[in-house]
Amino acid sequence: MSEVAKYTSEQIQQHSTREDIWIVVHGKVYDVAAFLDEHPGGEEVILEHAGIDATEAFEDIGHSEDAHDLLKLKQSR
Repeated sequence: MSEVAKYTSEQIQQHSTREDIWIVVHGKVYDVAAFLDEHPGGEEVILEHAGIDATEAFEDIGHSEDAHDLLKLKQSR
């Protein structure tokens, strides 16, 4: 069984540029840099949550079931 990586908030905050952007959703870390150009709400929404916990924003916006499925499929860090 593979070990789950653990990151400090300081480590996650270091990944907050357009080229290297991590967000946290429901306690899992996601590298979303490749998704910026495809995000239906625009890249600004993701960039605004770069390096921080985006769970509340993710849930508040009412993402589709497809968006939730993408998170499940996306390899978290």
